[in-house]
Amino acid sequence: MPGPSSCPSERDEAEHGSTDFLEPNIETITPDLWLTHDSVGLGPLRADLAETYWRWENSLPVMAGYARQTPESLTERTAGLEAQLEGSADQTRFTIYRHHDDTWTPIGMTSLLIDDRYRTAEFFIYIGEPDHRGHGTGTTATTMVLDWAFHVTALRCVYLEVLANNTAAIRAYEKAGFRTVGTRRRTGSWLGQPADEVIMDAVPEEYSGPRLVEAAVLGTRSRNQEVRATVTHAHEDAQPRTGFRPATASRESPAAGASGPLQSAREIRTHGSP
Repeated sequence: MPGPSSCPSERDEAEHGSTDFLEPNIETITPDLWLTHDSVGLGPLRADLAETYWRWENSLPVMAGYARQTPESLTERTAGLEAQLEGSADQTRFTIYRHHDDTWTPIGMTSLLIDDRYRTAEFFIYIGEPDHRGHGTGTTATTMVLDWAFHVTALRCVYLEVLANNTAAIRAYEKAGFRTVGTRRRTGSWLGQPADEVIMDAVPEEYSGPRLVEAAVLGTRSRNQEVRATVTHAHEDAQPRTGFRPATASRESPAAGASGPLQSAREIRTHGSP
């Protein structure tokens, strides 16, 4: 058990200077990462990022994309995060990280909402930090989630809906492995006006991305020989940040979904914040 000597003292500061550096912050904490690829990482949700998730999700681009008409309070988002951390049976949620200057920085979130009856899942993603949008980070993260969905969660189909005028997101999803399968007319909203939503899906038989999960499990390199997958395992004395456990899900359920930052409001209505 830590004793008095484990706490910084006035003598410590006199001899060694300020001990403020002993207090870690979000930027300096080394995160748990399940997969990494092209300087993008996926890890579990973190209780200590509640305020960061809340800030991202109350930015106007994300609010508009989710057709949310009122901002969410930090109290409400914190309660929602607690529920997400406790309920992993029908969902897999990731914090997205970007590696820069030897630091893994959280920049967004992505989710799979699972229907175990049909082994399908609805896909959601947003990049919360504006500086990391438009640089391929979302495409890379989407590919990694599909790899996880097909080769860890054993899904038969992952699907989404994206506003039809969000052509950049549609191209990114296509690059990651989704294809367009239909359109829902005037079921979305953009800047207060009705908007069509494009339905897209991905199936394991058509997945052509790097096999990061396989490489991590077998200790080999992925099919792309320049890519190496890494999974960070906690030491025996480490405290897990979440109660996450992989769940199962899949394909033949009705299509629905979202993408970011222009997304459907469906997850907000049925599952709370993304």
